[in-house]
Amino acid sequence: MRAALAEPLPDLVPEQARATHPLDLHLTLVFLGELAPDRLRCVESAATDIGVPAFALSLDRLGYFARSQILWRGPTSIPAPLRMLVLTLQTRLQACGIAPEQRAYRPHMTLARKVRAPPPAVSSAPVEWTVSDVVLAAGRGGTVPRYEIRQRWMLDARP
Repeated sequence: MRAALAEPLPDLVPEQARATHPLDLHLTLVFLGELAPDRLRCVESAATDIGVPAFALSLDRLGYFARSQILWRGPTSIPAPLRMLVLTLQTRLQACGIAPEQRAYRPHMTLARKVRAPPPAVSSAPVEWTVSDVVLAAGRGGTVPRYEIRQRWMLDARP
């Protein structure tokens, strides 16, 4: 999947842009920010036994956020299991003092930053991804890859 996402990048990302390291490609479910140790334990507990089955996600749309100068790839429509996963996490995280995001959830993978203009219209095959786990990742400054996986939870394997 990472290779398929990176394949069209040379044609899409201008020289001044910064492509996302392949190991940093991710789909944010809930942004947490920096967490104190007690809140971190609460978050870890909230993500345990989430009860959502593994699911297929088709990353079939290329997009551009002009304000943040981000080139991204995401789904045209959000599958029900992804909606359920985000809603369940948001609900459980309220007990940790983390309020749900007020904006509508817009799943996307950041492919590149500092992209100053929308890319040319390009046709590329959808990238299919079987989502089988959820991770807690933390950013670390100055290193590549930028994110470190702190914990991983498997989604329910039942269909």
